[in-house]
Amino acid sequence: MQAQFQQLRDELRARFPERQEVIDGTLAALLIREHVLILGPPGTAKSALVRAMAHAFGGNYFERVLTRHTVAEELLGPLCPQALEEGRYAHVPVGMLPEAHFVLVGNVFAANGPVINLLLRLLDERVVLADAPVPLISLFGTTTELPEDNAQESLLDRFLLRFEVDYLQRPSSFRDVLTAPGPVDTTVLGMEALRAMHADITNVKVTADTLEAIVALRDALKFEGMVASDRRWKRSLRLLQAVAFLAGEVQTSPEDLAVLVNVVWRHPRERPRLSRLVTKLINPAVFQANEVLEDARQAAAQAQALRTQHRRAYVAQAARVLLMLRAQVEMLVQLSESASRRARLVIDDAVTELNELHAELTRDVHANQGLKLLK
Repeated sequence: MQAQFQQLRDELRARFPERQEVIDGTLAALLIREHVLILGPPGTAKSALVRAMAHAFGGNYFERVLTRHTVAEELLGPLCPQALEEGRYAHVPVGMLPEAHFVLVGNVFAANGPVINLLLRLLDERVVLADAPVPLISLFGTTTELPEDNAQESLLDRFLLRFEVDYLQRPSSFRDVLTAPGPVDTTVLGMEALRAMHADITNVKVTADTLEAIVALRDALKFEGMVASDRRWKRSLRLLQAVAFLAGEVQTSPEDLAVLVNVVWRHPRERPRLSRLVTKLINPAVFQANEVLEDARQAAAQAQALRTQHRRAYVAQAARVLLMLRAQVEMLVQLSESASRRARLVIDDAVTELNELHAELTRDVHANQGLKLLK
């Protein structure tokens, strides 16, 4: 079962490049029945990714894009005429939110007051009107901007995991998406498999060093002016169990805390500083790999910016970047040899991207400048 889950993860990563963190975090959220918010501009595959995950488990799926004029009937189904004749207030929920295991709410913060109240109760208690329970596993909210008023803040707090996505950055990823075939079916695990894994999560032991790492991280974030509620920290424990489970472990470790980068931030501008702080605290090897990768991305982008303006400067800069990329790959390969198993996975991903940056820049120099390929 876990092997199938990993196969699904790999398929989703191949289908949605540059979304590894969102995929891994969202799969962990599904295992603990938590809710996920994805922030990003239109056309960044937010909804497509959610649909693919819902399809993989074969449960009932419901999707609606909200406006400030959305009414409850658009989510719960039309009012039942027979119930009204009997003096009761009920909906016909066939194919609507009350029957769904997975719900996608687009433009989620456009909701008006009554719909916000409906969603808050749904997210907290998994009930709708008249205390009717629903089979909801996870609700996914998508948005292009974060809320400003207090009512919407309450809704934001109900999403344990929050991800920010942007348009594809790497030319190779963009090329892959352009040439990819239409939507394809992913591995289907089924709802029974998901429910079985819900139970398996409770068997993952939360270790003492994990708890100490959480306390240290909370103190470090408080010093930096980033504060999360005690409720969010408490809910995060099961998330760490799910992350460990997905990694094939039977107990948690401080490495699992990397996922908390997507739990603590309130505004995207906090995320880079938060990510560096968390990674440096729990996994110095991964921190070093991330720093190297970020330097490489910036250097490659600076070289590409010269391409159409200063040919001679572009050629010289490209040559320097290509040599730098090779040296960085060699350094990360050496770093991987002494890293932990899970750290090696992250470092290997960084090496793959460095090689892609090198290949992309080499191709571009060769195609556009007639320069001999730099090996």
